[in-house]
Amino acid sequence: MPLTWAGLAEPLRRTDSTSLAAMLLAASEQDRVAFAPEVEHRVRARSERPEWPDDSPAGLLALAVIACMPTAARAAALLTRRSMRGWGAISTDHFLSIARARRLPWIGDLGVRLAGRLPARDPMPADWTFCEALLLAGDAEPPATEGAVRGWLWSIGLGWWDSPSLVDGFRGSPWLDTFLPRVFEIDGIGLDLPATGSGGRDTEFATTIATLVADGRLDRKTILEMTVGRLARGDRPAALRPFTGLHDELAPTVAELAMFAADYVRLLQEAPSPVAALAQRSLRALDDAGMLDLDTLLEASGPTLLRSEKVLVKAQLTWLDRRARRTPERAADLLETVATALGHPALDIHERALAVIDRHLLRVAADSPARARIAALTSPSAEPVTHASVPPPVPQVASVLPIETPAELAEEVIALLHQPSAVNWERVLAGLVALAPAGLADALGPVLNSHPQPFREAWGHLPFLGEAIRAVLGRRRGHVMRERLHAAACGDLASQIHNPASVLALRVAEVAARLVEDPIPCLLAAPTYVTGSIDADVLVDRMARFEAEGRTPWQLDLQQALLRLPRTTGPEVLARADALTSPAGRQLAAWLRSGGLPDPVSTRFEQCAHDPDGRVVIRRVVVNLEPARTDDNRILLEEPLVTLTRRSRPYYQDYYYDDFTEAFAMVLPHHREVTAAWALPAIAALADRDQRDASLLPLLADCSGPPGPALTLAVAYGLGARHQPDRVAAVDAFLVLAGTPTRELPSAAPAPPGPPGGGSSSCLPPEVPAAHQGDEAPAGGSPGGLPSAGGSPGGLPSAGGSFAAGVGVELGDLCSDGTVKLGRVVPALTDALQAGAAAAVWELLRAALPPLLPTGARGLPDLLELATRAATSTGARDEVPGLTQIAARGGGSRSVREAKRLQAVLSAP
Repeated sequence: MPLTWAGLAEPLRRTDSTSLAAMLLAASEQDRVAFAPEVEHRVRARSERPEWPDDSPAGLLALAVIACMPTAARAAALLTRRSMRGWGAISTDHFLSIARARRLPWIGDLGVRLAGRLPARDPMPADWTFCEALLLAGDAEPPATEGAVRGWLWSIGLGWWDSPSLVDGFRGSPWLDTFLPRVFEIDGIGLDLPATGSGGRDTEFATTIATLVADGRLDRKTILEMTVGRLARGDRPAALRPFTGLHDELAPTVAELAMFAADYVRLLQEAPSPVAALAQRSLRALDDAGMLDLDTLLEASGPTLLRSEKVLVKAQLTWLDRRARRTPERAADLLETVATALGHPALDIHERALAVIDRHLLRVAADSPARARIAALTSPSAEPVTHASVPPPVPQVASVLPIETPAELAEEVIALLHQPSAVNWERVLAGLVALAPAGLADALGPVLNSHPQPFREAWGHLPFLGEAIRAVLGRRRGHVMRERLHAAACGDLASQIHNPASVLALRVAEVAARLVEDPIPCLLAAPTYVTGSIDADVLVDRMARFEAEGRTPWQLDLQQALLRLPRTTGPEVLARADALTSPAGRQLAAWLRSGGLPDPVSTRFEQCAHDPDGRVVIRRVVVNLEPARTDDNRILLEEPLVTLTRRSRPYYQDYYYDDFTEAFAMVLPHHREVTAAWALPAIAALADRDQRDASLLPLLADCSGPPGPALTLAVAYGLGARHQPDRVAAVDAFLVLAGTPTRELPSAAPAPPGPPGGGSSSCLPPEVPAAHQGDEAPAGGSPGGLPSAGGSPGGLPSAGGSFAAGVGVELGDLCSDGTVKLGRVVPALTDALQAGAAAAVWELLRAALPPLLPTGARGLPDLLELATRAATSTGARDEVPGLTQIAARGGGSRSVREAKRLQAVLSAP
């Protein structure tokens, strides 16, 4: 009887693989092959959305595929479709029984094809097991692809508690010789290899391979060559850990080490710290055996002595010291190499290097050129090098280019779907308004038709943009969306603005609601520059065009345009603005003459969470905003944007930007303190949680407006961010802002005495009355009873008025109790020092050190060392409160040594 889909429906519905296999085998080979086009049609008609194997008949359809397809290529084409993945759900026994019944010569070829399509990342072990069964049945060799290798590794014991030991898995695998070399070649695969045993089973990769070498199953020379080769090619440190462990397990002899001496030299100079330490041990073993020539040692030592890892550098200096005793005739060459360490940033490394040179200098002939070179390298400068404080460079801000054609607009709309940015949103909105509607329909209709899903959501930028495009196309708008657009464009703004970025979504809604019903010649708020700023003369020209054409500006568009104007305007532009006659024109003229939006009151505020005993367990410093004016001159957007009252405890939802980062900065490009206040919880989470993305900080530096406590706190938290790219962004912002004077904030009523740390605070046990906050604050507060920064009411002192000093005061407070980790801040400030900002770094450190010195915080010696370098570079002679007391202590702790060194620099004549 010929096969029909209706006849197979019942076993497919019941997911009965046994009955389905029986029905397929009952048909003749001719009928099965004739049924192949129907199987292909049914498989291809399935959704390409990957489904869970238990919920899908893909495993059953695979039986139909192997029963009917005439070639391995056609079978593989179906089985590798996304809707047919999850080969672990296929009944392997039935699959192979059908293949045997058909006497297929290509079952091994099918296994090769499927194994080659296993994903390189996270292949399912069951998928590999299925492929392996086909390979074994067809006596075929698997492809050594990354997916096949990873699937093999997981299937033999890396991922399952009930797997045999890794030794047994490797020993019993027919693919060991095929796949093991690839384990040493694939980048990142070391992360999948167990570096230590687990679950009481012998699963340690290094021990397993060493055991197989000892048993003679694997060739020792080959494995050692592959191990050193893997280390030499490099990878992430964690991915190299199993291979460093294997090197140690193999315990190469001196003769074996000698074969790889050149590799060890390069590893010592360039590899991650654990691998470099391995190379250092290996080379030193060769040297102790008399098998390492001095020139090789000198070659390896130069770059090594400049590495950041002090342990490696100190070990290398000790090694060179010992070698100088053994070969005094080469003391000149050795000491010149040792002098390389004087270029290391750590001052204690300098001391060690100088001590080695002093011990052996007499072995160098007094009249030799080498003696003169060494003396030149080691002699102290007569005067410290001083550097004047250089103003930060003025950021070169790019202009926003308008969209000129409907085709370009369509391309930018598609770009928004994949990589949205605030600048592109502004260009798209301006293009929608400015371009002739006739050409837009032909360009935007295909975009809407080919990307329907992103524009179907209930609320937000893309749904509102979709409505704007539908309006251009003349499509009817539903009642629900019409109400949503009205609420967004004309409703209560205070309830809809959750942060500055919310303004963009409301403006998109305004465009959608009014683009066709109330057309305007151009968007007033289209920015001139990527910061969001609008040139005043450009906006006056736009307003004059509105008056000439008899058009009334849209409300949100006008208000956003006003907020983007600079604080000062030239007399010629003011005169042109005064000539405007419409209500909107007169409002623009008055706004320009008044200087625009007044700076709000920015107040430092501490958020805290307590344990049941009332002790502070979480402390975060944020900023509250309060409008500086309450008169009738305010615009509607003003109050929700400059009013901000934080909760008494850190709130998780505050940790995230609601929109892409640039949207925060572009709403108020000349009031970066306000933007920083809104974004501060998310920026603080870079340091006290595991958040990422400090890209807002350089954007704020490119904007303008006087900095206050929010901006100094934002940079302080950024310098202590957990992830290095975020600290780099904070350093970039600091370098631009470092020469900026702190702001003169609007005054507020004097705050009552607050807790340590200054400013308003919730960092009090619930039972402590507010009247006693000054003298009964918990230990989690900042030490020293510092007042508040930035000149804000109740804040920390501005420490001399510079931005750098304000950041220093905040870091002194935040690092003194571990709210921000000092060990993360020091490398960031080191980068700033190396970038030439020695004066700014010293200002910061001079303000940060007084509250930090009594705490003995982890990382304090490194901070003192950095301060010594900065003070030496600037020729500083300031007094640092508390430094003398630390320097006068007895003992040889590094903190005391570094304090004495800094004190000596500051007190030098």
